[in-house]
Amino acid sequence: MRAALIGMPFSGKSAVFQALTGIESGKKEETVGTIKVPDERIDRLSDIYNPKKKTYGEFVLSDFTVPHAKENVISPKVKNMVQKTDLMIFVLRNFESLMTSNAVDPVSEYMKMKEDLIITDFVVIERRLEREQKEKKNPPELNILKKLHSMLENGELPGDSRIPADEAEFIANYNFLSMKKIIVLINQPEGKMDVPEKLRDLLLKDGIEYFCVSAPIEIELAELSPEEQIEFLKDYGLTESAKIRFIKSAYHSLGLISFLTAGADEVRAWPIKNGTTAVLAAGKIHSDIQRGFIRAETIHYHDFIKYGSEAECKKAAAYKLEGKEYIVKDGDIINFRFNV
Repeated sequence: MRAALIGMPFSGKSAVFQALTGIESGKKEETVGTIKVPDERIDRLSDIYNPKKKTYGEFVLSDFTVPHAKENVISPKVKNMVQKTDLMIFVLRNFESLMTSNAVDPVSEYMKMKEDLIITDFVVIERRLEREQKEKKNPPELNILKKLHSMLENGELPGDSRIPADEAEFIANYNFLSMKKIIVLINQPEGKMDVPEKLRDLLLKDGIEYFCVSAPIEIELAELSPEEQIEFLKDYGLTESAKIRFIKSAYHSLGLISFLTAGADEVRAWPIKNGTTAVLAAGKIHSDIQRGFIRAETIHYHDFIKYGSEAECKKAAAYKLEGKEYIVKDGDIINFRFNV
């Protein structure tokens, strides 16, 4: 899973990147950090199996230091680089900065970035439709492009929820930015967690998830021990770090769940889209397992903890054999049987 931070100059984007990953942005155009997804189920299963290795789900997060182009809100180079990501995070400045004389206006920043994405995709579609008028080839994606054109013309972010999955496949190669999932992260002054009402209303209307963070506080928090972090968060009226809130928001926005594999060699979380079938989940581990899929032996995590072992789960009828079309549930512990 890949995510990218997008922000206007002086938004504190690089400080947010450091708060989330513990890495300072370098001189390269793209700095990449990895965020492990905390999962107490992995910890508990590791205590039981004592594996050689335990592996959490991961987010790969990118921060860009490409100079802003005067004629664009988001640099064309950055737009090209974020095409490989699953999620864009808009970082909005809601604090006074000594680095700029520009007024604090997160609403304007959000609107400018949103409009830039819309215009970028609108121009691509407009040119494609103009070419079609000359060529008269009537490709299968034509009606979908027209539908998307209408949404963008009305200033709407289509996201991936307003275009059905079977239709989205026809336009996947265009990598439209306006169809990517977006989360808004509001970079606030120390101790302030109130979201401007106008911004909140806009985000609710657009169906965009959001949360607040004070980047300097989060950087300081990351340097403390787990025990000290709890007390530190209490002082600011928080219960979780920005990293945890980001992970929860990203998982929800992307519609992700995790199935688990467990044994003496490794205990591991495998992030997948909610609604994924067993045979496709098998492919997350290895294409050979998907190709030679026979069945999925499943025990839900809660049942495993309740009964204490695979043998006891079998006695309690909590051990199940599922076929290719079984919809994997969050927390399923799965052993795939296959033959290639």
